[in-house]
Amino acid sequence: MKKTIALLCFWLLYFSVFSQETSTEKPSYFALSTGSSIPLQNFKSTDIKNTYAGFAKNGTKKDVLWGKDFNNTPWGVTGLFRMHKNPLDEGALASMAKTNHPSFDYIISAKEWKLYTLMAGAYYRIPVSKKLTIMPKAMVGLAYIYSPEINADFNNNSITVATSFIESSHKLTNSYLFSIGLKSNLYKRIILLSNVDVLGAFPTFSAVKTTYGNGTTIYRTKSPTLLTFNYGIGIGYKF
Repeated sequence: MKKTIALLCFWLLYFSVFSQETSTEKPSYFALSTGSSIPLQNFKSTDIKNTYAGFAKNGTKKDVLWGKDFNNTPWGVTGLFRMHKNPLDEGALASMAKTNHPSFDYIISAKEWKLYTLMAGAYYRIPVSKKLTIMPKAMVGLAYIYSPEINADFNNNSITVATSFIESSHKLTNSYLFSIGLKSNLYKRIILLSNVDVLGAFPTFSAVKTTYGNGTTIYRTKSPTLLTFNYGIGIGYKF
């Protein structure tokens, strides 16, 4: 499947670059994009000694984009709404629990990290041909983040003897994005977009509730750094 998508993108770019048809120049565009999200540094860490470890796995992202070129300058302004989902590494969490309490086996079930970002910024256009433009971009904005809900069953001889539960929490925080992408004119007002970017956010989750199998409840403050490398492809309309 990945090879098919890569091949399709190659031919779309090839024909868009070398096609002789002249596209209609419009200053603005609206686009939809989808792709993959790869956690970096502490966000992907599964080190039990790292209090900032996010235990995040590769996930997905979906974008809604808007852009507008300034007249007589290579600069433009852009806006982005993004939805991220990164699953939790349940196997690594079970191994961590086993290390701390080796007399039990563990079954971990967890929901995903969820990020909803709304950002604005600027881009710089570097024309490669009449059809193809390189666009480095920088953006800042807000991110609404949900930490994952985690349920852990403590098993002894395949019998569940206790269950611990960590509630999900949510936080509005600042975010940033640095990106480089390609914009290709496919046909008249239709464009193809592809990009890679790094996105960061800095939430502090206060009073995250953990309930242990013996009935004890504690509240913790967590301040992970969410850092992801993302890539995607999309299609847009110029107006």
